[in-house]
Amino acid sequence: QDSQGDLVFTVTYPVQKFKVILGALLISSQGSEIDRIVREDRVKTLLVLMIGLVGSIFLSGGLFLYIAGPVRRLATSADSATMGTNFARVEIPDLSARRDEIGDLSVSLRTMIRALYNRMEAIESFAADVSHEIKNPLTSMRSAVETLEIAKTDEARQKLLDLIQQDIGRLDRLITDISDASRVDAELARETSEPVDLTALMHSLADIYATTQKEGQPRVLFSSEPSEKGYLISGIEDRLGQVIRNLVANAQSFTAKDGQIDVRMRRISKRLGDYVVITVDDEGPGIPEDNLETIFNRFYTERPGIDEFGKNSGLGLSISRQIIEAHDGRLWAENRADRLGNHNTGARFTIELPVGK
Repeated sequence: QDSQGDLVFTVTYPVQKFKVILGALLISSQGSEIDRIVREDRVKTLLVLMIGLVGSIFLSGGLFLYIAGPVRRLATSADSATMGTNFARVEIPDLSARRDEIGDLSVSLRTMIRALYNRMEAIESFAADVSHEIKNPLTSMRSAVETLEIAKTDEARQKLLDLIQQDIGRLDRLITDISDASRVDAELARETSEPVDLTALMHSLADIYATTQKEGQPRVLFSSEPSEKGYLISGIEDRLGQVIRNLVANAQSFTAKDGQIDVRMRRISKRLGDYVVITVDDEGPGIPEDNLETIFNRFYTERPGIDEFGKNSGLGLSISRQIIEAHDGRLWAENRADRLGNHNTGARFTIELPVGK
């Protein structure tokens, strides 16, 4: 710095000839130009920092509005659905229009919460149905017991005792079937799907029914169409066998003693893949068209003749559909038609199971 405080840059270089220093070259320059360049660089650096800061603020805001905010909304809604004490249904924000991971997360959470509420409603409905169904035989037993005290003849007392015995049996069947129905979901969730050879399963069931056939019971015949691809699916063998047994038992209750129940299996191909189709045909009176879906409701039972009252809980078909749907399949009922198109030859229950799932 000179006396005025300005910068002065000086460069000195020796002047030599044959390694002999003849003198020196001294070059000086004022620092104003250097100061200007430094100031310009500082301004540019500050401008870049300001732009970076503003950009960071906008980027942070955009990330919050586009990512952090929606994720927080999803988390808050999920917490409200899990920890909420009110009975209002919590709605998860619908972000399915977004074609990214947050949109997929929204769809998954909405599906999970919907399944949770459906399960809660199913439990509530199941508890109400159980209470109603158990109350009926208890009310009948109470009336019989109260009447028993004032019955005057042995014949009347014996009829009341028979009625009480019948209600006790009905109550026992209800409790057994209710226990089975309440365990189905949990057991299906715990059990692991394994390859199931439906051909072997059908042969085993055919042997069981042939061995245990009682006099006066309708015959049960099993058959399957030949298939080069076989009948191997992924599932739970015991549960699939339970479904077929339930459908056969249902068919037996509607078929005459000298009648026949046909269980057939075949393989079909659709646009979405191959399926195994199992049909159970009976020779009963058929199903009213209005009740083709109602019969799968819990505790729904309609039997021909008063002697059948109370001998069925009405849970077999409901449990069967529940098991088939857990295998990604379908179960439905329809009436069989003869060659003339008359729907009076009995009922048909059809199971459709996907192959390779």
